[in-house]
Amino acid sequence: MKTKNYITSSILLLAVMACVVPGLSQPSVSPAFDPGALSTVVGLTANAAVTQTAVAAQPLSTEAVSGDAMPSLTETAATTLEQLPDGSTKYMDSEAGFEVVFPSGWLTLRANSDEFNSALKKEAAKNELLRAQMELDLAEYEPGTHRLYSYPLRPDIEKNFAFGFSKLKWDSEDSVPINENSMGELVRGLESSGAIPGLRVDTAQLYENGNQVKVIEVGGQFSFSNDLGEIIPFYYSAVFFKPSNGSTVRISLVYLKDYKLPIYEDVTSVINSIKLLDE
Repeated sequence: MKTKNYITSSILLLAVMACVVPGLSQPSVSPAFDPGALSTVVGLTANAAVTQTAVAAQPLSTEAVSGDAMPSLTETAATTLEQLPDGSTKYMDSEAGFEVVFPSGWLTLRANSDEFNSALKKEAAKNELLRAQMELDLAEYEPGTHRLYSYPLRPDIEKNFAFGFSKLKWDSEDSVPINENSMGELVRGLESSGAIPGLRVDTAQLYENGNQVKVIEVGGQFSFSNDLGEIIPFYYSAVFFKPSNGSTVRISLVYLKDYKLPIYEDVTSVINSIKLLDE
């Protein structure tokens, strides 16, 4: 896709995770990466501030995500966030021209919104992992481009934890089509640039979801080594689709590989829920 000055997608959460996962400790280096636009991958840069600010997590007391976490229907002029009866959350973006649903157990929040600020004061105050990532997301917010954040808390798997993070970005000026060529360029860039340390792509698919939306899905494992020499495996998934010929949406997700099976089921449901709005 067209080269853009994307804000780096953070792995600050990975550094904090290493503090609280049993047997793991805080990494000595906490890099940041940008998975890149579809045609361009930005090189790895050091994020020294992470090492200075990441702290060992205190005992956590996060409660299950409930319907009280946000109003059942939250609207702005361009977007709507609606909590559905099954606990999932539907995001509708009339400006960009699409909707997507994140499953129950994911804390889904619009960027630069009242519900984001409220969750940062409430849910994140009780969850060090969530707080660290939300604060960085807030600091890196890019108006108009960053649209949505969703955090897989999944208290049904393990309470008082966060298993990763996801970010949805909209490029309103991207006319490069989604096809085999652009998918191949993305895969080559991801593996050769070092933007995601040690990433080996094991999934690269071009297909239509259940709503006849053409998507590119790319995924692969990378590892994060801590100061004890322990290797912590993570999984990266990225989904690209075009609400219009001149725009592209990217959903980037990073999560612990040990929990790939249940989290990837959620990722699949997110992909299948993508729907383009009528012109």
